[in-house]
Amino acid sequence: MRKRWMKALPVVLLTAMLGLAGCSGGGQQNAAGTDKKPEAAGSPAKTDINIWLWDKTDSRAKMYEEFTKLYPQYNIVMTAVESKDMAQKLQTALASGADLPDVAWLEQTYRGKLLSLNIWEDLSKAPYNLDKSQVLDYLVPLETTESGVYVGPEAPSVAGMAYKRALAKQYFGTEDRAELEKIFTDWDTFIQKGIEVKEKSNGKVFMFASLGDAYAFLKGQTNTPFIQGTTLNLKQGVGPLLDKLVQMKKAGIIDVLDTNSPAANASYTDDLHIFYPCANWSVEFTIKANDKNGVGRWGFMIPPGGPFPLGGTLQGVPQKAKNKVGGAEFVKWLFLTEKGSEVARDYKGNFSPFKPIYQKADFYSKKEEHFAGQDVQKAIAQDVFPKIKSVRLPSKYDQDIDDSVNVAMKTINASKDGNVAVDQLIKKMEDDLKSKQPDLKVQ
Repeated sequence: MRKRWMKALPVVLLTAMLGLAGCSGGGQQNAAGTDKKPEAAGSPAKTDINIWLWDKTDSRAKMYEEFTKLYPQYNIVMTAVESKDMAQKLQTALASGADLPDVAWLEQTYRGKLLSLNIWEDLSKAPYNLDKSQVLDYLVPLETTESGVYVGPEAPSVAGMAYKRALAKQYFGTEDRAELEKIFTDWDTFIQKGIEVKEKSNGKVFMFASLGDAYAFLKGQTNTPFIQGTTLNLKQGVGPLLDKLVQMKKAGIIDVLDTNSPAANASYTDDLHIFYPCANWSVEFTIKANDKNGVGRWGFMIPPGGPFPLGGTLQGVPQKAKNKVGGAEFVKWLFLTEKGSEVARDYKGNFSPFKPIYQKADFYSKKEEHFAGQDVQKAIAQDVFPKIKSVRLPSKYDQDIDDSVNVAMKTINASKDGNVAVDQLIKKMEDDLKSKQPDLKVQ
């Protein structure tokens, strides 16, 4: 009897296990904190493409699912890394022998330092063979190291100027884009009109909410280098920009809010500030985010001085990545195919660096309720991109220079009526930068 029971035991256990498996059905959950999906029984194993990024939103995940539908041999794993921490995390991983990502994001502010790291694959070389001739011309120098390594493409970020329609109508007599562009032909005219606004509003209404907003325009519209090799070029590069900011401060046309502060973000909903920088990504992530009820409130125009680059994040493949081929295949699909361009447009509102897309007149076209039905996408595609010709090249010292400029702007902002000397600001910037980076020199 005991022997018969022992022989029957495996059958009983197997039956119970099958019953439990049947009860669990499709209710199995992924392990907490992972982006991997369980493989179906019998399906071939998938290869991970690990991406270090700072956007793990649902729309990003859905966008990447479009890639894995076409390339089912891959599984996208998203690892959150803040843009300011990317360089340090990459260097730490290299030093410790930890895994590197297959794709890393290089944001514009920190790009110069990241590009200076000798860790990147050249995606234009074999076996990847990315065709740089298909990338928008102005972007290629921004994506190439000083030694000539082409690291990778990016969603181009370019900007015009957003304005509040009611305030434009009240103070300039029109809310029409074309008419406003005829009025604001240059920054000197802009300043003069700002003085008129100040007088009409008894000093309550400003052209910009912050000096930082004004600086974004001025910096982006010039390409004079701030540094050449290890020699600072601040007098020629930064000096004219600070001169114009001081001029605006003296005219009283800019409020004293700190850029990107809660108060500056709240200003999008008020009737006290007229103009803002507006990149292609600003519509969703800045204007709609800060002015949720602002339907019909906004307009888009080309600013005095012309359109300009603002932001941007390229995607590169480290030399010591585990899945370099998969990473490169993903990057090429996302940025240099029509399908990738469609996905980026539809899920994130991003533009593509893929030249052939801009031969399709209506590829970028979306009427925006916040902009009173204005087709901002088409305006950017047709009126902004063609006018971006040359840009300031990245440097590994960019973040230090940006920090130094911010200190100078705070000094201007805190001054009474702009009573500051730009040459003294430049001298302090040079001294501070040489203190932080002893290898820097002054002309």
